[in-house]
Amino acid sequence: MNVKLLLVDDDPFFRESLKEILVDEGYAISEAGDGKIALDMLQSNGSYDLMLLDLDLPRIKGMDVMTTVTKTHPELPVIIISGAGTIPLAVEATKMGAYDFIEKDDDPRKTLVKVRNAIEKSYLLRQRNHLVSEQKERYQIVGVGAAMQEIFHIIDRAAHNNSKVLINGESGVGKEMIARAIHHAGERAGAPFVAVNCAAVPETLIESELFGHEKGSFTGAHSRKIGKFEAAHTGTLFLDEIGDTSLMMQAKILRALEDNRIERVGAEKPTEIDVRIIAATNKDLEHEMAEGNFRDDLYWRLSVLTLRVPPLRERREDIPDLAHHFLEEFCARDKTPCKRLSPPALRLLLDYAWPGNIRQLRNVIERMSVLCDGDTVVARDVGDALNRSEKTAADPSTQTLRQAREAFETDFIRNTLLSFEWNIQAAADALGIDRTHLWKKMKRYGIEK
Repeated sequence: MNVKLLLVDDDPFFRESLKEILVDEGYAISEAGDGKIALDMLQSNGSYDLMLLDLDLPRIKGMDVMTTVTKTHPELPVIIISGAGTIPLAVEATKMGAYDFIEKDDDPRKTLVKVRNAIEKSYLLRQRNHLVSEQKERYQIVGVGAAMQEIFHIIDRAAHNNSKVLINGESGVGKEMIARAIHHAGERAGAPFVAVNCAAVPETLIESELFGHEKGSFTGAHSRKIGKFEAAHTGTLFLDEIGDTSLMMQAKILRALEDNRIERVGAEKPTEIDVRIIAATNKDLEHEMAEGNFRDDLYWRLSVLTLRVPPLRERREDIPDLAHHFLEEFCARDKTPCKRLSPPALRLLLDYAWPGNIRQLRNVIERMSVLCDGDTVVARDVGDALNRSEKTAADPSTQTLRQAREAFETDFIRNTLLSFEWNIQAAADALGIDRTHLWKKMKRYGIEK
């Protein structure tokens, strides 16, 4: 593979010596003696695998080149070349997104190791981006972590049969998106996908909502209404929050599944249906069965295939891809230039607990895309958006007590660690717990420096 490097330095003697080392390793080297030439070369031929960038350049300074590269070629890894007196700037450049920095008098072997590592990272990043694009196009879902790969595997299995599927996960994790992916990947893709949130329909209306009614069957029934089961005929019916239905309604749903027919309210004869059922819940249905709140027979009917969608805090590796996806979506919607996330801004997103899961992340990204004045979302923008989001998330109607407690504990532990500059023992003493207990909590909540 022909690996192409762009070497940017105004010292021709240093360029030549470094070029010899790199050429001996099989790299193809292009050279630029100042910042303007480097940017022109990137614009005319942007297919480089790595840029080695000096900071003290004529015409356009290295930091300005770095700023431009992070916007125009965010996938291009950059190694900063640091001379005497520029190490603080090199460190600042790494905070802006540079992969690493080398000093001009470094051992060549050390330089080659950093170059190889940066190129490998670039290759892996391109592979990851390709996988994200492929899966987004196929499933309309973003996620490349191990948990999402398992979900994609189950989606593929579920798509090739008509078995019922039960999806479990907290509110906001994307259960309906997964149900749609199963539908669109299967043989019923050309037929209707009908979704109903069982928890959002009043008990007095849910029978009519699901099964329909005849004209005059009750007060206010001025015309015949087709229910969700009939509307989904030959397609897929998604019963969201099935765990919130009453036992009486569960019995009627079970009968419809067993007989493949439904009766509209007030109808004299049943109507045949051909519907695939995908159900979802944020409850532990086995616990609900033990408590007598959910029918065993309906559970076994629905759970031919089961799928657990983990909360966002358990798959933080997907947050960067989700954040960039939503940012692109909102910028395209508003017809504004696509914004980028600064590394500190992304770090804040990665560190947050996300009690509202993907739904909350999407809301925060939308708010940031609207309120951010520049072309780069910085940490302050994220902080402002999260502060507003937390006011909503604090509403007890949007989360369980356990979720609220975990979100508070995560933020409290992280803030304590920050206060003690990540000194584990000092933070543990301040929290009143032992060091081992703190490590366990950090692992549980995914808290990392």
